[in-house]
Amino acid sequence: MTEDVRDRLVRLVRRSDADLAEAALLCALGCAPDLDVEGELLRIDALTDGLRTQHPDLGSSVAAATALRDHLGVGLGFRGDPDRSHLPDASLLHRVLAERRGLPLTLSIVYVAIARRLRVAAYPIGLPGHVVVGIAGGEHPVTLDPFHGGVLLDEPALITRVHQATGGRLAFRRAMLRPTPAVRIVRRLLNNLSRSLLHAERFAEARWAVEVKLALPNRIAEDHRELGALNVRTGRFDAAADAYERYLELTEGDTPERQRARRAAIEARARLN
Repeated sequence: MTEDVRDRLVRLVRRSDADLAEAALLCALGCAPDLDVEGELLRIDALTDGLRTQHPDLGSSVAAATALRDHLGVGLGFRGDPDRSHLPDASLLHRVLAERRGLPLTLSIVYVAIARRLRVAAYPIGLPGHVVVGIAGGEHPVTLDPFHGGVLLDEPALITRVHQATGGRLAFRRAMLRPTPAVRIVRRLLNNLSRSLLHAERFAEARWAVEVKLALPNRIAEDHRELGALNVRTGRFDAAADAYERYLELTEGDTPERQRARRAAIEARARLN
């Protein structure tokens, strides 16, 4: 990760009005180093202009939500594809814009980015296991689900979404409808991306995604252990040992995870000889 990209992303996620589309495109650079970020943002602008032309009345939260659904979900066919959700392309915004298929998170980023360009007070809502979009208005936000073509969700539908996503382990609460900060959305995106890249055995790109997570303000100790494993996969044994040892410095106790990390650090150092 270049210092310029890192600094730009970190500055961006600290802003309350962060452009999530820009952040998502910066996160894609590890898979597409020649990606034209500014050009892709112009594509978002073009989608915005199309919606503005076809749906000029956005005066209420319901009207705005309906316009987003009709233009993006119904008209242009942006929606999820469960059979492709494990693929890295579903987490890469430029591929989502091209294919109009993505994860709940990346599709929600498209909706929020376009809505905000129209001065609609939209924001991502990180429900457990599923991301939707809220549009402020009245006592409760109007909520829509980009993964399912932008369908508007009433409370019973939200209860069902949370139940399905968590296997019934969690119950829906209205507090879950609060806006999710940009830094948490970006981290969630990078978690999805690194996991899908690991599944695809694209280890160098997965390592890049983890390095980006480590640049964020909400990095966690586990990121270092994940980086260590990916450094081993890519033959960077010295860096792997450093990452495992950093994880051990940041954690405590005699846990199985720490025992494995300690052994992995020793093995990585041994492979340097």
